[in-house]
Amino acid sequence: MTEIRVPKLNTNDAEYTLLEWIVPPGTLVREGEPVATVETSKAAEELPASGSGYLQPLLPAGAVCSAGAVIARLAAAPAEPAGSGGSDVPRRPDVTITEPALRAMAERGISRAEVEALGRRVIRVADLDELAPAPGAPREERLSTVQRAVAAVVAESARDVPQAFVAVRVPAEAAVARGRELTRQYRRLIGLPELTIAAIGAVAAEHPDCFAAFVPPDRVRRAARVDIGVTVDVGQGLHVPVIRDVPALSLAGIAERLMALRTTALRGAFRPADLADPAILLALHTDPDVTAAVPLVLPGTTCAVSLTARVDGHVGLGLAYDHRVLNGRGATLFLKAVAATLAV
Repeated sequence: MTEIRVPKLNTNDAEYTLLEWIVPPGTLVREGEPVATVETSKAAEELPASGSGYLQPLLPAGAVCSAGAVIARLAAAPAEPAGSGGSDVPRRPDVTITEPALRAMAERGISRAEVEALGRRVIRVADLDELAPAPGAPREERLSTVQRAVAAVVAESARDVPQAFVAVRVPAEAAVARGRELTRQYRRLIGLPELTIAAIGAVAAEHPDCFAAFVPPDRVRRAARVDIGVTVDVGQGLHVPVIRDVPALSLAGIAERLMALRTTALRGAFRPADLADPAILLALHTDPDVTAAVPLVLPGTTCAVSLTARVDGHVGLGLAYDHRVLNGRGATLFLKAVAATLAV
């Protein structure tokens, strides 16, 4: 009998959520065919069958599992039909529910399947509060998967990166007019975000320290390519997908790639490769009341650029930077170079 285990999908998560079984229990599957979808803090991944056989799930959809956990087996023969009252997914024999927890489950209308989906071996009354709080108790809800990823990155950045910040005010009317003309020419939306991405790529070769990572205790690793992570939030949570090798792209190519990333965000279909290893961050702010924004320096990068909305013909360009790698003069020169390219 072959086991299906959850692989290590990224370096940020200790646990994943089993979203769904793609094929029903008892289905004959072939090696490599997708059988389940697992959600990480960044994306959803399909898990392939590790061999051929009849699928026997061990966990229900919604269960939390860790890397290396066995979630199903592939049997050489189909299982016997379940008797009356049976379930497609067998009960987990390793889950122990205390007597007080069983009484509380009955009082709160919590099913055993919901309890098993918590992914814990021993269930106590306190564990049930995640599913249905006791009457009158303060309600707690787990952060969304995307927001948990944001929280982890924010905590790591705040812990590890000594951050500084500088900002400039940039006249934007010429850039806006240029964008409108290019939009008509290429029939793709080219606005200040696309022009700023192109400007960062255009000056990158002259400012290599801005596309680097600090390596303790006293080294720096410069990026091989100008891969720019861009914040995208379309109401599904904040993502930072990456546009690869920006200097090699035309403005039309940048616009096409950015539009594709927004569409992917709407579908909630980012994969880990879409979000991995930016060399620098561009944080976009569209609210006209935001006059300056200090972006987060992502772990593994040195700089993060912020772009605010156009107000009175100007935009705000900010640069947060890792002070271990870059000093104020270098940060200001880089920011002014981006501003000058954008304002042309």
